[in-house]
Amino acid sequence: MSLGIAFGLLFPELALQLEWLPFLASLFLFGMPHGAMDWVITGRLGAETGALGQLRAFVPYLLWMAASVLLLVFLPGVTVAAFMLLTVVHFGTADLLATGNGQSTLWRRTLFIAGRGCLILGPAFAFHTELSCKPFALVAGQYPMTPGALSAVSSVALGFTILGTVLAGAHVVLRVREDVHGGLLDLVESLLILTLTALVTPLFAIGLFFLSTHAYRHSVRLVSPPLGPPEAEGVPLWKRLAAMHVSCLGLLAPTLLIILVWTWIQFGSLDAYSLTTVTIGFFIISTLPHHILGLRLPAYRP
Repeated sequence: MSLGIAFGLLFPELALQLEWLPFLASLFLFGMPHGAMDWVITGRLGAETGALGQLRAFVPYLLWMAASVLLLVFLPGVTVAAFMLLTVVHFGTADLLATGNGQSTLWRRTLFIAGRGCLILGPAFAFHTELSCKPFALVAGQYPMTPGALSAVSSVALGFTILGTVLAGAHVVLRVREDVHGGLLDLVESLLILTLTALVTPLFAIGLFFLSTHAYRHSVRLVSPPLGPPEAEGVPLWKRLAAMHVSCLGLLAPTLLIILVWTWIQFGSLDAYSLTTVTIGFFIISTLPHHILGLRLPAYRP
């Protein structure tokens, strides 16, 4: 994130030209692969064996995706808004566990999840409203957005930014009182996120956070005890992550094919920005079952 901030501030025009890069890189590195591991994890949690058993275990996941598709088609504005709120919770929850805050009180966990999630999305939409809204509006078939709609999004996002700053700050104060080192790490990370999403072009900033922090942390969790395969015990982390990228291919390959076909049908081309836009559209469809599955995972201590 520090490198992303430096790059965005030193080369703002280049960061804007390459705003698609982190999201497209995430198709192959941690982002989509960690999501595609849901196929493996679902079967592992249900102790299913064989292709038929694994497919049977994955049916509820597919039904949630189908419901998300219908909502996106018939209620696009509501669906995108709900996705934003879900993303706040999903990103915040993932960081809660990865930073060692998962064992704290309900009040502290709520402060962290809401504060961290609001800091990730709020500044981008508050300070770069049109650039942030464009891919979502394109997916929803509501581009260009009216000035009134953009103004409303900016106001709500500014409120989220202020709320996130207050809640994240309150959590840091509470944690520092019992764990100075952990509290200061939370403070530094929150400041990095706030700086990145407020100052750097939004697709680049959020894509970089998703790739380097959220998806990476999820991937580490999926290849570590108690979720990782038994034979991975004692294997170096990089080898376990490489094995994850192979294990996920059963779901990753059809996912990439869907994204390519969707992009071609909707935009008539396969340029970088269109692919990024459809990738975000796929996240709108898949994040709900992905998050629900995450809630079923066993306790995790980083």
